Amino acid sequence: MQLNKVIRCDFKTEVTSISFDSRTVRPGALFFCLEGAVDGHDFAFQAVLKGAAAIVSSRPLGLGVPEIIVKDTRAELARACAAFWGHPEKRLKLVAVTGTNGKTTTTFVIKSILEDAGHTVGIIGTAFVEYCGKKFPSDLTTPDPTDLYKIFAEMADCGVEYVIMEASAHAIALRKLEGLTFSAAAFTNLTRDHLDFFKTMESYAAAKKSLFTGGHILAAAVNVDDELGREIALECPAPVVSYGCRYPADAFAIDLRMSIGGLRYVLNLSDDVAEVKFNLPGRFNMYNTLCAAAVAKALNIPIRHIVRGIRSVTRVEGRFDVVFTSGCGVIIDFAHTDDGLRNVLGAVREFVTGRIITVFGCGGNRDRTKRPIMGRTVCEMSDYAVITSDNPRYEDPMEIIADIKSGITGDNYEVQPDRKKAIIRALELAGKDDIVVIAGKGAERYQEIKGVKYEYNDEEFVLGLGDGK
Repeated sequence: MQLNKVIRCDFKTEVTSISFDSRTVRPGALFFCLEGAVDGHDFAFQAVLKGAAAIVSSRPLGLGVPEIIVKDTRAELARACAAFWGHPEKRLKLVAVTGTNGKTTTTFVIKSILEDAGHTVGIIGTAFVEYCGKKFPSDLTTPDPTDLYKIFAEMADCGVEYVIMEASAHAIALRKLEGLTFSAAAFTNLTRDHLDFFKTMESYAAAKKSLFTGGHILAAAVNVDDELGREIALECPAPVVSYGCRYPADAFAIDLRMSIGGLRYVLNLSDDVAEVKFNLPGRFNMYNTLCAAAVAKALNIPIRHIVRGIRSVTRVEGRFDVVFTSGCGVIIDFAHTDDGLRNVLGAVREFVTGRIITVFGCGGNRDRTKRPIMGRTVCEMSDYAVITSDNPRYEDPMEIIADIKSGITGDNYEVQPDRKKAIIRALELAGKDDIVVIAGKGAERYQEIKGVKYEYNDEEFVLGLGDGK
């Protein structure tokens, strides 16, 4: 494709691909110099040596190939990828879900509702990408534009009508969604996370909020029980369907009933009333289903499809997965923030007849400020905890564990840095009425240590233990 068809310029150089990582450059590539923790300008010369046909940068580099100087290379990368792939997003109806917790479950419920209404749906998120019978792991919650538009093109070509995608705060801040218009966008909640990147909660909140105030959504579903959600509902220029149970809302629940087998409540959706049954327990899952119902309302989906779609979701991989052994019950969940842990452990406390024993850790090279809070939360809400490794990445697991322990005031815990041994220890401690909660990794199929991703999955490991005793 000619360069001037991909990005605004006068050059007619042929480009065969788009890259922002010099390691992936092939002859004919258009290379974008992205700025951040690593400055892509420092790798432009290497990109040219590997055959890059042109460079997009924020300053002149003089490398002997066509250069396009732009103000924001990240925003231009998204626009260029859209053009390179023939604007597949224009053939799709996009729905975005953002928030600290609940994104994955909510996207799966929305997908189920839309499918019940007869629509063909693709999904992009933390767990995986799925469409037209294809399913593959996702490295990022929201893929980089170079991958995202390729996925969009394949979805559009195989007949997908709606794309339900998780929109992370990082993706919003890094302009990955530049140029996209969403048929609907949902906000779940805002709690502490990702301060290694955003530094302050105000900056983190501003990234989430900008999705709704930038004029690129046609409708919104917003949790007004959340403080930031109330701000968004007031300031969003698009029509808003609000949801919540503590403040007046368009969608709300009454008569909530929960067990280990799921939850039931009566849904009031703008005065349409129906009974909802969902196969995953927990008050937080009531909110996830309310969010999905509000999105569906914004998309003009009748309530009969909403109720049937919610009921049809039997599980969301890695989200409150219940695994029964002969020794005890096990719940595996992705919870990796203090709020996420509080939600899961609070849900378990509502039905457990014995003790809660929690296995958890914190990811390395990520927000350190949440580690002591997570430690305190787990030990206050569990009867016993085994502190272990999550994805230590390039950090020493014992240093991560030391950060976790600094927030704990009691002694109802022990340390076992080997995750497999920690799970075995928790199962040894558990009686038949106890619940072992294994938190942090959910459906992840690897453990990252010193830059290497080793094959590993919590559920497969527990099932492989047989009785777990």
